[in-house]
Amino acid sequence: MELFQELENITLEQIAPGIRRFIFTLNQVMSIYFEIDPGVMVGYHSHPQEQMGMLIKGKMKWRIQGKETILKAPALYRIPSQESHEAEILGDEPALVLDIFSPIREDFLKKEPPGYLLRSP
Repeated sequence: MELFQELENITLEQIAPGIRRFIFTLNQVMSIYFEIDPGVMVGYHSHPQEQMGMLIKGKMKWRIQGKETILKAPALYRIPSQESHEAEILGDEPALVLDIFSPIREDFLKKEPPGYLLRSP
């Protein structure tokens, strides 16, 4: 198991139109580095894992708890377990995002991404 990873040396996996990722895990926590193109919608969904993240670069519109929020990088967010949410990438540049989940998302370890990621821009 690699303990360190420099992002300039990673190969991103294309998992859906406009969405690329790199997964970095331990036994109980998972981080995923995403590059997401402008206009991509991450469809409405929920999951049992707690989620925290950082918008490193770019601009996102979030819908959670009946509220819409526009985040500009750098920004942090957190989503409680089972809370339905969706996001859209705004602007002209890809968003760079680091998501952290606990416990790990087994569905993200499968070859096919969750259906809510397959909505085209």
